[in-house]
Amino acid sequence: MTAQGNWGLRSGIGIEKGIAKGLDAELEAKYHTTDDFSRNDRWSVGLSMSKRLYRNKAKTFNVKAGLGYKYLHVYNKWTTKFKGDETLGVENGLDPQYYASKEYDFNMNDPYEDSRHRVTASLQAAVELGRFKFSWRESYQYTHTDSASFTKEKYRYDSSEKKWNVKTEPDGKAAQDKQLLRSRIGAEYNIPNWKYDPFISYELFNNLDKGLRTEKSRINVGIEFSLNKKHNFEVSYLWQNNHDDDEPAGSFVCLGYKFEL
Repeated sequence: MTAQGNWGLRSGIGIEKGIAKGLDAELEAKYHTTDDFSRNDRWSVGLSMSKRLYRNKAKTFNVKAGLGYKYLHVYNKWTTKFKGDETLGVENGLDPQYYASKEYDFNMNDPYEDSRHRVTASLQAAVELGRFKFSWRESYQYTHTDSASFTKEKYRYDSSEKKWNVKTEPDGKAAQDKQLLRSRIGAEYNIPNWKYDPFISYELFNNLDKGLRTEKSRINVGIEFSLNKKHNFEVSYLWQNNHDDDEPAGSFVCLGYKFEL
């Protein structure tokens, strides 16, 4: 399903500490909303480390590796599924009122929450050319989603009696695993005598469990700036083209803050 007019917020706060030369650790917490900022989408906490593997003498080219773990608590909205003649071409996921007005049988899963555990490993290269900085990052992402329970309501229309019969029963989702390869390219520009640096990035999400099939892509455009070299801020606009079982599509306002110890 492609992105519609959905808007949301993606916010994050982090603390970064240099442990040794070229070795950094970061603790981060994030909070996301969706459905035009009206619904909680998720919150997460994570710990990551990055290690510089190479840097030239001019300090204009470097390569670093990263490793991280993140716990995510995700709020899943209700979903609907059409139950009937598939040749009618009726879509799943539509508003319940659509099926009711057309007298189509359908199931409705109530909202539920689940927990996810995510491990990432990445390799990134960055080069500075004048005031431009270009980067390329490849990340392996493994996510384990715990099993979850919810209630399912089965709506069946009795045409002879002209009424709806509704049956409620327990349902749920089994635990599942997912592997992705995330490929991102980015560019930044250091404007002379101005502390606000614009950036842009483009990222592809490829499903390793399905032969590197591209599931979604995103574009992020914004600015970043620092105060006293310790307080780092980021404000950006992010657009994601497709929904998947991990995140909604749409437009997002992104706000980030990082403190360097």
